Amino acid sequence: MRGNCFRNVNMKKRRRLYVQIIVLVLGLSLSLLGILLLVFLDPIHDGIIKTAMNFKEGSASYTAWLSNNPPLDMDVYLFNWTNPEDIRDPDIKPKFDRLGPYRFKECRTKINITWNDNKTVSFRHRKMYHFNEKESVRPLEDMITTVNAVSLTIGYKVRYSGYFPRKAISYSLSSLSSVEVTEPAGKILFDGFDDSILSILNLASFGEIKDKFGLFYGTNGSEGKDGYYNMHYENDDKFGAIATWNYRNTTDFYTGHCNDIKGSAGEFYSINQKKDQIVFYSPELCRYAVMEYVGEVMVKGIRGYKYTGNYIFDNGTLRPENRCFCNGECNPSGVFNVSLCRQGSPTFLSFPNFYHADPYYTDAIEGVIPNKERDEFYIVLEPKTGIVIDLAARMQLNMLLQPIQDILLFEKVQKVYVPIFYFDQKISIKDHLVTSIKILQHFPEICTGVSTTFMTIGILILVGLFVHFYYDCACAKKKYQIEQVKKPVSMQDISVAHGAPAKY
Repeated sequence: MRGNCFRNVNMKKRRRLYVQIIVLVLGLSLSLLGILLLVFLDPIHDGIIKTAMNFKEGSASYTAWLSNNPPLDMDVYLFNWTNPEDIRDPDIKPKFDRLGPYRFKECRTKINITWNDNKTVSFRHRKMYHFNEKESVRPLEDMITTVNAVSLTIGYKVRYSGYFPRKAISYSLSSLSSVEVTEPAGKILFDGFDDSILSILNLASFGEIKDKFGLFYGTNGSEGKDGYYNMHYENDDKFGAIATWNYRNTTDFYTGHCNDIKGSAGEFYSINQKKDQIVFYSPELCRYAVMEYVGEVMVKGIRGYKYTGNYIFDNGTLRPENRCFCNGECNPSGVFNVSLCRQGSPTFLSFPNFYHADPYYTDAIEGVIPNKERDEFYIVLEPKTGIVIDLAARMQLNMLLQPIQDILLFEKVQKVYVPIFYFDQKISIKDHLVTSIKILQHFPEICTGVSTTFMTIGILILVGLFVHFYYDCACAKKKYQIEQVKKPVSMQDISVAHGAPAKY
């Protein structure tokens, strides 16, 4: 019976020891896990983002990249020239009315996709545009008066030719054409309209001449008209960056570094963005463009970095690195010459209504007033993932009308940059993605909270265990002392205590 009691006591002690060891391991593990989460927070966060953004066939990022579904809204505004008959009177400014928006649905699909061994993917675009009559403010039947781009381009191309070629062209233009044209908005945009000069050039088989003229004529349903792209898809600092365009990494349009083909291909940006600038390449601009950081903004509860393109068209006055885009002839800031990549036409790009441009342009005309809220070009990125959460892509096309010596049609006209149209395309992150982006953005705070909780619990467990050990030791010592006090004292112990020799 006494042996069973001893065994039970020993078993209880062992059980208690096991529990204490388990609690000790648990406390140490939670404390260590909390510390590790804090130490390796950034690598863990980056790893989760890279996994989520993994670009391969079938992935979410690939599906979104392959085709913009649903189609994007594109609002187009046309400038109606109300007094073209006064273009030769220097005392009367050209007047323009802005008409629109004409809303189109744009669908871009990647085609001819090729995966390359160097971690790049090559592709072309197929573009489709559909007029959204229900959401458009103006109908395509609006009659629009604008500058005659065909005759203006011909005059611009021959402006430095010899006297006799210019006189021959002058006779033809005066006989067949005019400074302005008036056509329905639909024909000016996508459907195209007949032009006498184009008809003659087609009959004479002068190269690849279109049978009609329209700003976007021939682009609806086109494949690869904006070039052949080659893009980095490895999820690193080059993710989404353009490697080559039309098999090259430079162009011949400008001089020096302005010919570089670099920056994002337009859809993806690398993770961990900084508060400085981002760069993208645009075939429509015929160049790379630098967007500069201006501040933090909130988009649907998501914190983002806002970058604007206010200095894309600076002529080198404020951004000296832009001077090589001038090709030796810099215009006042805010308007960019793209004639070299537009078959020699006098085409100039700006922001809508000459926003952020030199007053020179708006002072020469009437009816065009810039407005920041309406006309600013900006991109907002979620800084950690590099995902575009808000975008306003806005651009205006203008044509230079100027006196051309020996070309009667243009000999006495005013020099003016005629606004033709601009587009406004706004994109915001879809609502079903907001929660996921918020979780990714607040992951460090969540992880810090979890790690702090783990460390707190672990430390409390260890402190509790220490207190428990201390209490056990104190109790054992007190018990021992009590037992010593209660223990019977023999005569022999008394003798020893008084120095008497023990008897054996």
